Amino acid sequence: MIAVPSTYNEPTVMWRMRHRDGRWAQAVIDPTEKMARAQWFVNGRPVDSRCFADWTSAITWTDRLRALQWAVGWRLTDDIPEGPAARSEP
Repeated sequence: MIAVPSTYNEPTVMWRMRHRDGRWAQAVIDPTEKMARAQWFVNGRPVDSRCFADWTSAITWTDRLRALQWAVGWRLTDDIPEGPAARSEP
């Protein structure tokens, strides 16, 4: 039997945040065959999407976005309603 390297190719929620005014947000990385797309959703609606050559760059962007949102009142949470599916064609 030939060993096949395992891969992970599913959208991944990197973090979820809530603002005191009731809005909620999440960052999702959606890998494709050739890139990693990082997406930012607020109240289930896409706000920004960036394509990166690799996961590391996408994670770095979501980390920076999280820090920026924290600075303006957003806080990390696990209490987020299910939003629309993250996967879509670029």
